[in-house]
Amino acid sequence: MRLFFLILLFLNINLAADEYNFGEGINIPHTPIYVGGYATLDYVSRADNYNRFRVDELSILSYGSNDRFSYMADFGLRDSYIKEWGSDDSSTTDSTISIERLYIDYQVNDSIRVRAGKFNTPAGYWNMEPINIFRETSSIPYTAFLVFPRFTSGLEVKYANSLYSDTEYSVVIQHNEDLDDTYNNIAIDKHYLASIEHFFSDSLKSKANIGYFFSTIDNRDYYYALLALSYEAPKYKIFAEAGSRRNETEFSVPYSFYLQGSWHLTQEHDLVTRIEAYKIDEGAFREEVVGVLGYTYRPVSPFTFKIEYRDHSYQNENQIRTSVSVMF
Repeated sequence: MRLFFLILLFLNINLAADEYNFGEGINIPHTPIYVGGYATLDYVSRADNYNRFRVDELSILSYGSNDRFSYMADFGLRDSYIKEWGSDDSSTTDSTISIERLYIDYQVNDSIRVRAGKFNTPAGYWNMEPINIFRETSSIPYTAFLVFPRFTSGLEVKYANSLYSDTEYSVVIQHNEDLDDTYNNIAIDKHYLASIEHFFSDSLKSKANIGYFFSTIDNRDYYYALLALSYEAPKYKIFAEAGSRRNETEFSVPYSFYLQGSWHLTQEHDLVTRIEAYKIDEGAFREEVVGVLGYTYRPVSPFTFKIEYRDHSYQNENQIRTSVSVMF
């Protein structure tokens, strides 16, 4: 029923709009408001005979700006349908509508922007790509969900003045429960983050993050640090991130890092490689190296088909993963 409501809402808005451009959303006539959406289907086949088909994302989003204000609202169904077979046979559905992002921006002046609501934590570079269709691979590097909470429900203040400085600064503050923790990798009710990003050139940039959060899962304080590097050329792109997380007494994640390269073979075809390594000392000990080889086909910007092979130290987790994503 909730899925039907989302589709009906989009169709009603579409009928009221003057025109529609695929992937750009619909502009509500005589307003600065746009409404669109996105969806992702994925399939995983693992070496231990586990197979899964999933409706990973199905969301309606709205965005717009007017003078100094702008907003983003992203509501959707996460894992609305999962079918598993092989080593585990099951089928589940979930029609719960969750809040992935919901925030308002206010541009105080040319240099200072304030953001309030629920948003992607501005740590590293991978986490700043909010949905599957924008990312190089369907899988997420371990660093992006082992080291820090992927979402923050609070306040961000960012200072950036490209006319006078090549460095940007931001501070994130959360002192409340998550607006909706469905999409978050770690349930939190406190989160503080300081970020410095430096632009060496139009192609090369780096970012340093230090943060603290309180996990409501185990009621513990955690501290983390992350360094990230991005280099983008016309034919290729390189990402690297390395981080660590600790609690009051020990390093729960002593290290986690990845190095990723993507090559634009043609306008529509990309090749992606990534090497990852991480160690978890908290709870069940785990340490491994993961290699990823992937391919992305993007005939038009609002549509992607991805396939990747993941080679794990734990060989029963070796897997092939495919996904199809579309924005509308």
